[in-house]
Amino acid sequence: MSETIASLLEYGYIILFVYSLGGGMVAILAAGVLSAGGHFSLSLCIVLAFVANTLGSTLLFILGKYYKKDLMPYFKKHRRKLALAQMKIKQYGVFLLLLQKFIYGLKTFIPMAAGLAKFNFLKFFIINTLASLLWAIVLGYAGFAFGAVITPFMDTLGTYPYLVPLFLLILIALIWFYLSSFSKKTQ
Repeated sequence: MSETIASLLEYGYIILFVYSLGGGMVAILAAGVLSAGGHFSLSLCIVLAFVANTLGSTLLFILGKYYKKDLMPYFKKHRRKLALAQMKIKQYGVFLLLLQKFIYGLKTFIPMAAGLAKFNFLKFFIINTLASLLWAIVLGYAGFAFGAVITPFMDTLGTYPYLVPLFLLILIALIWFYLSSFSKKTQ
């Protein structure tokens, strides 16, 4: 096993927690895949991703609600996105707060926009907590199911050690490309 993969497995729970503070979609999916291979505990991965995602979104909400003046200079390029998100929060509220966890690229803007839109903190916290829990469970199990499907393939591929890192890089690149395509502007 390469040093990179060994380090990933050694610090995987910490990486999952930190990455889930700001989103974590790729991290919880990868943790689910690695759990299927017996490298991680799926239930611990789900708990860590849930707690971190809840904390991260709550912090973004607080920043939007109480530190608007200090925050806005850092978001000059994204004012239109924040304004649109504020309008959508007022229009769709609870539904958007639940849905945004599953849409790559919105997870940082929607909680901040909810704070800017003066959304009720307690209501946000309850909805955000439930949405984070649902998000962690659904994506954790989706990653696990995908891992269960590809683990036999990876075992076969393991007989050719030079192909495993190449396959993993291609898989990660495809997932990243797919998820980042959602956050690009349509022209």
